[in-house]
Amino acid sequence: MPKLLIIQATPYHSRTMRVPYRIRKRKVVGAVAPYLAALAPPGWDVSFTDDAIEEPDYAAAVDVVVITVRTVTSFRAYEIAARFRDRHVPVLMGGPHASFHAEEMAAHADAVCIGEGEGVFATMLEDAAAGRLRKFYRRQTVADLAGLPPPRWDILKPHHYVFYSPFVIQYSRGCPYTCDFCAERRLNGDYGYRYRPVEEVVEEVRRCGKRHIFFAASQFVGHKARTMALLEALIPLKIRWSALFSAHFFLDPKFTTLARRSGLLHVNMGIESISQNTLRAMNKNFNKSSEYGHISRILHENDISFSFNFVFGADDDDLDIFPKTLDFLNEHKVAAAYFNVMVPLRGTPLYDRMKEDGRILDEENMDRWPGVFCHFRPLRFSPERLMQEVKALQRRFYSLGSIVRRLPLPRSESHLASWSVNFSQRKVAIHSDSMNEFEDF
Repeated sequence: MPKLLIIQATPYHSRTMRVPYRIRKRKVVGAVAPYLAALAPPGWDVSFTDDAIEEPDYAAAVDVVVITVRTVTSFRAYEIAARFRDRHVPVLMGGPHASFHAEEMAAHADAVCIGEGEGVFATMLEDAAAGRLRKFYRRQTVADLAGLPPPRWDILKPHHYVFYSPFVIQYSRGCPYTCDFCAERRLNGDYGYRYRPVEEVVEEVRRCGKRHIFFAASQFVGHKARTMALLEALIPLKIRWSALFSAHFFLDPKFTTLARRSGLLHVNMGIESISQNTLRAMNKNFNKSSEYGHISRILHENDISFSFNFVFGADDDDLDIFPKTLDFLNEHKVAAAYFNVMVPLRGTPLYDRMKEDGRILDEENMDRWPGVFCHFRPLRFSPERLMQEVKALQRRFYSLGSIVRRLPLPRSESHLASWSVNFSQRKVAIHSDSMNEFEDF
């Protein structure tokens, strides 16, 4: 029986401290490794190592190693790969980093999967076992999200997760929107927005056996009517769930009521900026900054924990955007927020423009390291000033005084969720030179 080892690489601690970033336990049960294990051909013995929890066993008696790679984990992934390849163990790589850095990855792997793995991953393993690996594998058609195999949760180690650890369930892929700075929809081939059959998602929720669920989706409500059908089907399960989707859906009372009844615990929303001019430049005019305060009130009234994502550094941003954003957050008692420096990622119109204008800085290290970095020349301030302002905003918002003033006493599960996010992000704010919000995932 051939043996497969799947490794999820961790980031390095920081750019100046190139040691693996380690945590004691994860707060979310991820789905990538369990789903890859489910895609393996019958007869393969599959094991999993979470590099954030434990060092891989480089002497393990395995026939193939698979490493999932994000840009921020890429350098660590290459280090792990080298250790196994020194033993002549074939190493296969895939993940988001492959979409725009496949040639780079190929220098560190025996084969690279670009894009979606359905119909490809099993072939890669069979080719590895037969000694006929090609360098690159890519689907020629869009993957059908109906009939996906159930994730192999059995390969995970329960003691690596905290008691409260939502299971990640895949609901959809892609995004119906084309935001100027976002590469998300292009990671799997720019096939638009796709979703799984409601009954299959519900069955997967039942199968995982957990009450808390995080729906993995760039835009959970990409098809509103279909999403509402899913929410109706979730009501009997009595779960609590979280997801990422656009704020404007809460302006629909029917959607909001259904979301609450189905168990919505926390929603993360990419509102990006309180400036409508900036939103217009981002091709995100479906967001209306004038509605943000009203949406916050709706969420408070419905006892739904929520967080806003912000992106700073757009050409319309000036230094006033930082105090104005903080004032807005305090005025509306926003439960949580994530503060990001804009990144001109490959595959985006923003990248193309900034590349042509010569505004990209240190492209080789773009998105490679945890922490707050600026990889382009802003129009209205220096890169250093932009980073300073974002870090300062982060620290002020997550100061103990701010947390106490914004959050209600923890009388409900949603209140507890908001307090948990705030203390987690307070840690990120204090260590903003070496941490990002992804580290618990």
